Amino acid sequence: MRILLVTYWSLSTIGGIRTYMCQLAASLRKEGHQVDMMGTDLADHSVYVEGRTQRFHKSKILPLIRNNLFVAPLPTLHASPEAMTIESDRYAFEMGAAFLGLDQYDLIHAQDPIAAVCIRRVLTQSTPLLVSFHGSLAREGYLDTRSVRTELRWDDFRNTTYGKHYQALEYWGAVSADHILVSSKWIGELITSTGIPETKLTRIPYGVDISTFFNRALVPFPMPKPRGKKLIMYTGRLEYVKGVQVLIEALGFLHNKRQDFECWIVGEGTLQATLEHRCRVLGIDHIVKFIGNVTNVPSILQKADLYVQPSLQDTQPFSLTEAQLAGIPCIGSNVTGIPEMIKEGVTGLLFESDQPASLSQHIHLLFNEPKLAKEIGEQARQWVLQHRRLEHMYHDTHALYTQMIGGTRVGAQSTQ
Repeated sequence: MRILLVTYWSLSTIGGIRTYMCQLAASLRKEGHQVDMMGTDLADHSVYVEGRTQRFHKSKILPLIRNNLFVAPLPTLHASPEAMTIESDRYAFEMGAAFLGLDQYDLIHAQDPIAAVCIRRVLTQSTPLLVSFHGSLAREGYLDTRSVRTELRWDDFRNTTYGKHYQALEYWGAVSADHILVSSKWIGELITSTGIPETKLTRIPYGVDISTFFNRALVPFPMPKPRGKKLIMYTGRLEYVKGVQVLIEALGFLHNKRQDFECWIVGEGTLQATLEHRCRVLGIDHIVKFIGNVTNVPSILQKADLYVQPSLQDTQPFSLTEAQLAGIPCIGSNVTGIPEMIKEGVTGLLFESDQPASLSQHIHLLFNEPKLAKEIGEQARQWVLQHRRLEHMYHDTHALYTQMIGGTRVGAQSTQ
């Protein structure tokens, strides 16, 4: 098979989509299949296929696209700069995908609804098109907006032009594809609630390469663990949607009760300076360390006594899976796909999303109950070993590819 994995977003940004694409590509190539990965390079605003020199520079065509959109009779779109930006950039991405070529593939696997819409519009052959929904585009747009407009509520956002535009892109991304792949019940239910038939969906949870994880974990991380203190850890992007700001506030509450802990924040993002400032205001800057990006996450996880996943939205966070595999007791927010990964009191604890006092209480509880912490850490590890192996994800995804390429009618499926 020759497969194209394509995302409208940045191909190089560290995160769940990049991890998923790389895992899938490596597994397919290991079995002798040819795989290309297409996406956007934010550095030069180009659409490219990884490993090729040829690129389509969007900046050369964007002025023409914007001029045409501005003179079009679209007053509602004109009133929303955010929607206008996405719409014009989407047309440029379409041109880039067409320029780079799509006809040589047996199957195209889009990693987001915008990519699916773009590919369908320029696809000239009957190549099967699969789309993965790794999250909700509209709800992430809402949370990004709420990061600067804290009073904003979902019902208000969804009725704005910006909100309607994102919702429309999600819907048409689902309609454009021949089949839809999801990793959690939550995102599947979100899609079917818009009228997309359940028969069009297959659920295959994400997987982790178990042997690679444990081999990398054997490499000692050079930074010493704080002596005589419990270590809390978070790994991931420092963005509002990830809820890192909730963790910082919770640490402020916790510090008023006890001082026997430190927290390492692993990752980078647009919120870092804001988070660092808030730590200084709360008087916890001496116990919260911003580590930056780490190439060997399994290694640094070996230092942790507790892991927190404070996301405001997350379908099946890979960072949480890694922490569970490391046997670390985990606390996650009780929203979106996270409760499908954490069974309360068995494989972790769930706290009220966006409620730092609730998170602080849960951390305090596990620190005071080391036996419980150890038990849920081990039970989480066993759950990952049973349900989240990369080979299972690859086997089920490969089977879906084969069905679609062979023209077999694919009905609703779930591998769990």
